[in-house]
Amino acid sequence: MFKLRTRATTFRVCSQPRSTTPRLRLPPRQASYSPLCARLLSSAAPRPPTPSPPPLPTPAQRQPKLGLRPAPIKPKSSTASATNIPLKPTKPLPHPTAVPHAPSLGEVKLAAKHDIEDAVAHGILAPPPPNANWFRRTLHQGIQLAKFYYHGVKLIFIRRKHINLIHARIKAGGSPLSRREFRLIRTQKDDINKVVPFLFIALLLEEVIPLIAIYAPFMLPSTCILPSQRDRIEEKRTEKAIAFATDYRHIYAQMKLKESPAGHLPLEALKEAGASIAICGVLGLSTVGFDALRIRRIRKHLEFLIEDDKLLIQGNLITRLSPKRLKEALQERGILTHNLSPKSMEAQLKWWLDSVSQSDSTTKRLHLLVNRL
Repeated sequence: MFKLRTRATTFRVCSQPRSTTPRLRLPPRQASYSPLCARLLSSAAPRPPTPSPPPLPTPAQRQPKLGLRPAPIKPKSSTASATNIPLKPTKPLPHPTAVPHAPSLGEVKLAAKHDIEDAVAHGILAPPPPNANWFRRTLHQGIQLAKFYYHGVKLIFIRRKHINLIHARIKAGGSPLSRREFRLIRTQKDDINKVVPFLFIALLLEEVIPLIAIYAPFMLPSTCILPSQRDRIEEKRTEKAIAFATDYRHIYAQMKLKESPAGHLPLEALKEAGASIAICGVLGLSTVGFDALRIRRIRKHLEFLIEDDKLLIQGNLITRLSPKRLKEALQERGILTHNLSPKSMEAQLKWWLDSVSQSDSTTKRLHLLVNRL
């Protein structure tokens, strides 16, 4: 009954007839709308709060497209790269152009033949027997050269006795050392250093000695050089000095900037690139070896000039030197002598001695040498 009543009641409620009471009429729906109401009505109903999603990452700014082409590797630091970059562009060292080309084998044979003929003309070597064939003439020349080299080496050991007497005289308080004796002692020291290698070559390869006289004359002792070989050595030395003085001018200009103090050039200036080679070439010294060896040769030569200058000044020997000795003295001081008369050479040597008369330093002489080039 309860359910039926409920249903009936529900039915009755649902099926209740319309009331006859007049209802309040509203104006049409479009007329009652306002923009504010329309906006409110059009908005969706509020939903229950839900956890908001994490914010999206902000879009990255557009970066320029990278080219993946190979490129040079950049240095890690500026300090490391600065040490590898030269401050000034290095100029390749020139090769002297005035030095004649190396002689061919035919020219060497002709030079050796001329040396022997000249030695025979001077009476140094005995002439071959008349009507001798090629074999006997060649054998005779070999024997004569062997005798010449033997007597040359023997003379080196004989000179030792004479030099010992000079030292004993000076030690006993006798007459002072003369310039001729001083230069003889220096020549003897050089010959003693050369005699052992020379003997080794002369005993095993005697026919190579003419080649040494052309390509490496500094290896020959002074007593084992034929007259024409000596003239050729001096001629090549002069040509070499002229070539180096011309082709290494930029090196000499850089060395002049190292002057310290005024009128002096320290030996440290020889450590510049090419400086030791340039000075050795002008002085007629060997350029073979590394910088330290060449600088040692230059220092020894400058020390020799200090003593030689003293002896020239003390003995007032300028006016008593022959033209050959004047030329030799100027070449030892790096002064070019080509196209100079004996009077001009004498004036050049006097200028040098006047400049160094108050100084016994190697730096003063190196400064004079470089500033004359």
